[in-house]
Parts: sequence; C-alpha cells; structure tokens
Amino acid sequence: MAPRLRARGREQVDAGTVPRPERRRRFGGIRTIRARLAIILLVPTSLLVMTSAFGVVDQLRTASDAESVSRLVELELSTQNLIHSLQRERSLTSALLAGADQYRPQVDAQRRATNTNRQDLDRLVATQDTASSRAINAALANMSTLGFVRESADTGRLDRTQMLDFYTTAIVGLSGFSAEGDLGQNDTRLRRDLQSLHSIGDAKEAVALERGQLSGVFAQGWFTPNDYLRFTEVRANKLNALSRFTQTASEPRKADLAAAMKTPQADLSLNFERVALDGADGRRLKLSSPQWSAAMTTVGIDLREIQREVGDDIRDRVSSIKTDSDRGLFLYSLLAAATVVVALMLWLYTFRSIMRPLAVLTGEAHDAAERRLPEAVSRIQSADDPGSVLHGLTQSSLSRRHDEFAEVAVALDHLQETAVRLAIEQAVMRYNTAESLANLGRRNQNLVRRQLGFITALEREEADPNQLANLFELDHLATRMRRNAESLLVLVGEHSPRRWSTAVSVGDVLRSAFAEVEDYRRVTLRRADKAMVKGTAAAEIAHLLAELVENALSFSPPDLAVEVQARSAGSDYHIAIVDQGIGMTPEAMATANARLRGEESFLISPTRDLGHYVVGRLAQRLGLKVWLHDSPLNGVTARVIIPEAMLHPAEPVSGQQHQSQPVPVAAASGPGSGVGVNGMLSAPIPDTGPQPVASGALNGAQPRPQSGPRHAAPGTTTRNGLLKRQPKAAGTRRAGSRPPQPEQPRPPAGPDRTPAEVRSMLDNFRSGFHSTEHVNGREPQ
Repeated sequence: MAPRLRARGREQVDAGTVPRPERRRRFGGIRTIRARLAIILLVPTSLLVMTSAFGVVDQLRTASDAESVSRLVELELSTQNLIHSLQRERSLTSALLAGADQYRPQVDAQRRATNTNRQDLDRLVATQDTASSRAINAALANMSTLGFVRESADTGRLDRTQMLDFYTTAIVGLSGFSAEGDLGQNDTRLRRDLQSLHSIGDAKEAVALERGQLSGVFAQGWFTPNDYLRFTEVRANKLNALSRFTQTASEPRKADLAAAMKTPQADLSLNFERVALDGADGRRLKLSSPQWSAAMTTVGIDLREIQREVGDDIRDRVSSIKTDSDRGLFLYSLLAAATVVVALMLWLYTFRSIMRPLAVLTGEAHDAAERRLPEAVSRIQSADDPGSVLHGLTQSSLSRRHDEFAEVAVALDHLQETAVRLAIEQAVMRYNTAESLANLGRRNQNLVRRQLGFITALEREEADPNQLANLFELDHLATRMRRNAESLLVLVGEHSPRRWSTAVSVGDVLRSAFAEVEDYRRVTLRRADKAMVKGTAAAEIAHLLAELVENALSFSPPDLAVEVQARSAGSDYHIAIVDQGIGMTPEAMATANARLRGEESFLISPTRDLGHYVVGRLAQRLGLKVWLHDSPLNGVTARVIIPEAMLHPAEPVSGQQHQSQPVPVAAASGPGSGVGVNGMLSAPIPDTGPQPVASGALNGAQPRPQSGPRHAAPGTTTRNGLLKRQPKAAGTRRAGSRPPQPEQPRPPAGPDRTPAEVRSMLDNFRSGFHSTEHVNGREPQ
C-alpha cells in the first residue's frame, strides 16, 4: 500500500475515527449476571432457610417448654410433699382436738416432717423465677401463722373447725399454682399427664380432708349439721377428682388407681363412708376413729404413690420431649446449614459455569478489538494490494462447545470476519480513491505546469502592456490552479514535486506564498527577518503559508489588509498572519486547531475548510507547529513555528547582491518553472519595515536596484527601468503582427538581465499603467 494510505490509517486511529473501546470496570448492581444468579438462588434458599429456622425455633420452644415443665413438675412434686405433710398434720391435729390424746407423738413427728418439706420447697423456689414460684411464695407467706395455729391447737384455744379451715386454705393455696400457664399444651400426652397429676392431687387432698373431718366426727360419735355438710362436699370433690383422673390418666395409672381402690383398707374406708352417710340425722356413730384414720391414711399413701408415678411419667415424657427437641433442633440446624452449603455450591457452580465462558468471551472480544482487529487492519493498510491480504483471524476457543456460548463465540468470529472484510473493502476503496485522486492531481499539475510554461513564453514575446497584464492575470490563475492540484496531492499523501536543491530565503518563501493567493494586493508584510529554509521543504512551507493567507483574506473585510510578520526567535522562526475578521467561537477554534494539528481526517465529514486539513497534513509532515488564536483587538492570528531542523544556516553575504536564483528540481526540465507566479523564487526581502506586496513580488522579482555590478547603458531603458524592446527580424515576427517600421539606429547593447528581472520590471510597468488609467478616470482594460 502507498505510504499516504498507511499514514491516513494511522491518523484516523490517532484522531479518534477508529476508537478503541476501553475496558469497563466491574461494578455491582442488580443488573449484573452475578446479582441475577444470586437472586435466583437466594430466594428459594432463603425460603428453605426460613422454613428450617421456623423448625429450629419451634424445636427450641418445645425444648424450652419441656424444660419449664420439668422444673414445674419438680416444683409441684416438692409442693405435694409439703401438702402431704400438711394433710397428715391436719388429720392428726383434728383427732387430737377431738380428744384423742394418743396422737400427740404422731402430731409432733408430723410437724417436724412438715417443717423439713417446707425448707426443701423454699430452697427450690429460690432457684426459680416463674409465675408458679411466685404463687408458691405467696402461699407460703400466708402460712406465716402456722406456728401460732399449732400453739393454739395445743392449748385448746382453737376449735377443730378453725384448724381445718386454716390447713385447708394453706393446702389450696399451695396446690392452686399448678393451674397457671399453658406449659405442655403442645404435647398431648404431656398435657394429659399434667391434668392427671392435678386430678390425683385434688383427689388426695379430698381424701386427706375427708380423713381429718371424719376422724373428729368418729371420735365425737355423731355429726353436727355443719360437719355433715362439709363431709358430703369433700366426698363429692374426691369422687370428681378421681373421675377426672380416670379420664386423663394413662392406662397403667388407671390400673394403679383401680388396684388402690380395691385394697382392704380402701374397702374399709368405703364401708365407713356408707355408715357415715346414714348419720345425717345426728344418730350415734359407733365407728372407730383410729381404724378410719388408718384406712384413709393407707388410701392416701396409695394415691400419693400414684401421684409420684404420674410425676415420674411426666419426667420421662419431658426427658423424651427434650431428647426429641434436641434431635429435631440438630436435624433442622443441619438441614439449614446443608441448604445454605448446597445453595452456595450450586451458586458457585452456576456462577463458574456461566461467568468463566463469559470471561473468556470478554477477553477474546477485547483481544480482538484491541489487538487482532487493529493488527489485521494495519496489515491491510500497509499492504500494496489490500485485496490480497488474508484474514489470519483465529477462531474462538469456545466455538467447539455445544451450548449457547458456542453460538455467541461463532457469532463473534463471524463479526470479526465481517469487520475484516469491510476493512479490506474500505482499504481497497480508499486505495483506489487515493490513487485516482493522486493521478488526477498529477495530471492537473502537469497540465498547469505546461500552461504556466506556455503563458511564460507568451509573456516573453508580448509587447502590448494591456495584453501583458492579461497574461499576468492568467498566470496568477494558473498558479492558484497549481496550488489546488498540489492540495489534492497533499490530502492523498503525495509530496510536492517542486523541490529545490539549495536553501531558500524565508523572504522568497513568503513571496511565493503570496503569489498563490487570489487577492494578493491586500497582503502587507510588516517584518521579515533573514533566514534560510531547506530547499526540500521550501515549496511545501510556501503552500502551507498560502493556505493560511488565503483563509485570512477570505475572513477579512475586502477593504482591510492581512498583515504578515516573520521573525527569528532563538533557534526557531515564527510567522504570524493576522486578519481583521470577526473572530471565531471557542468551539470552532478548537476544531480548527485540531485540524491544523493533523488530528482529524478530511474524510470524516463533508467540510469546506479543506485548507485546514491541507495545513494539518503539511505541518505534521514537516514537523511545524501551527495554531490559531484570538488577536489582541479583533480577528484571528495564525501562528507558524518553523523548527531549527527545517532551517539552513545563513551564508555570509558579500557587498554585492547574489545573482543566482534557486531553481526547483522538478521544474528544471521545462518552461513555466520560473519564480513568483510560475513557482520560481526570487531574491530575499530586505528587512526594511512594512511594505505592501506589489504584483511584481508575485512574479518573484524586486525592482532592479540602482546600485550593483550591472548598469544599463544610457537610453536603453525606460523611465521605469524596463529594457526597451528591439524589433525582431523580418522572418521571425508572428502572423498578424504589424508591418516592420523603418529601421532605427540601435542603441548600445545593455547588460544581460535574467527573466525574473525582466518580469519584475514588466509587472511594475503594468501596475503603473493601471494606476495612471485609474487617475485619469478610466477603468483598466
């Protein structure tokens, strides 16, 4: 591929026309695949964990309930021990108050047992802080007068009814706490055992109360109305409690109750009850109080044993519940942990199975975008024949899979192939377009060069000032046409064919640039320090300056001049072109400066500012710095810095002016390669301050100086310094010219002049002629 096409490809990448996407940072959010996978797995996992958590909480509650039931059973059994002692003490005290003094030793022993059971209950209550323990504390507080009651019973100041009421109230208060709370309600068997425990306790209390009442009655020998009524109530409570026990107790405990009710002592107590039931009329009861008391004591002991067995059943059930709850808690905890672990492993597996191929696809896509495709495009752009370049793209490693990722990988591979194919097509099209434009530019340049040569030949042979002025205008138009042709070559990457083998002064470069603009008469050179430019870059620097001057002229009012200043600044050379326009917006100036730096391609979008692109290409090629900025007052200033590498060390100048002129290397073989408008450069501009650029400067020559080694003989030049024209030989005049005049005496031959000096003189003559016609009120022809 031609160098200009490769350069354009690199410029397009540098200018941002082929942007490379940057890797985006990984970020969180619910829109990422990670988050969506996490949500998909988190929701069912959370539900399972919540279900397991509910099971764990239920098992914890069950275990806590069982533990509370266990503590309650221990408290109730300890309370029942105290109740049992109070019941026996109440029965013995009742018999003692009825006159059975033989019970005194038993009463004292029972009182000591009661005190011991109370101390045990106090220690157990002190270790708990529950509603039941607080209720027992309150019941024990009501028993604070127990010592006074015992003393009153011993001294005879307390009758039997008051004693029975006190003990009964204390016993009821101690047994009433068990009705508080709903412990054990979640387990049917435990609930029924607790109800059986309460029922057997009530039955035992009724048996003890009945024993105490009838012991006194049998010792007295008859019923008082109040005693009989209390007996029937107690007996009814006993039967009711036993009935409730048989409804809730387990089969073994029912069998135990049935066995306890069939003992001889139980049968004897039933016989005593039947006899007592017939004594409601106050008849004499001939029943032995000791036998009754002994029989009922045995029944009470049997019921107490059943109560303990029920308590043991409750302890076993509570222990079983605790074991089951601990097992359930472990299982539920294990299930929750297993659910979390399985969900996490499933998430990791799913995540890895999806994210790994995605990461591979992402890496391959970035590699294709950042390395493979740019390398392929670079190979295409650097090839002499873009159409013959092979793709050379490798397929994705995921294309061999049998899933959706393989389809995406194949699609990406197809996308890369399509991109490379389009790049090849675009490269071929750009290559053909560039070659066509370069060929067209070279053709136009050759035609313009031939045209300039022909115009130069006509100028040399023309003597009529009006016709010569027209030829100069035609010469100027052809020069501008040549600049446009060269601009086309610059845009497609070609170099200017006009090169000089020797260094050229900056003044000559400026003059050549001014000669290539349309309204050159409005250009004013304020200052031009002496400096020499390398001949290989002189034509392109002149082209660059011409584009900037043309741009300044187009944006300046038609009645104002464009000022140019050129000065040396250290090792560099600075040129400023100042227009008098309305200025530019910051956005437009930024865009223009980007173009002047060569950061934008003229193929991006249609524009009429092709001069900026030409300047940018030339500045980038030559290493010049070009930019625009606002002028101090109004308008825009274009700055050009020629680096030291483009400058040539100035040679010492002798007392006389150099007569040799730099000649373009490419134009040395044909006509039309002269200075000024035709492309020839003339002598340097002296640093004499501001000077308008006259039309003679466009042709590359200054008016002949009055001093120098050459002087024309008197009478051989005109007043303006032009060499007088001599008639040609008879056989050499052109067809249609005027007949030859009589031969006049020839003046002495004048000094030889270069064509450049002759054109400068003719140009001065044309300017003076136009000025004279303007003063006389006539328009130039």
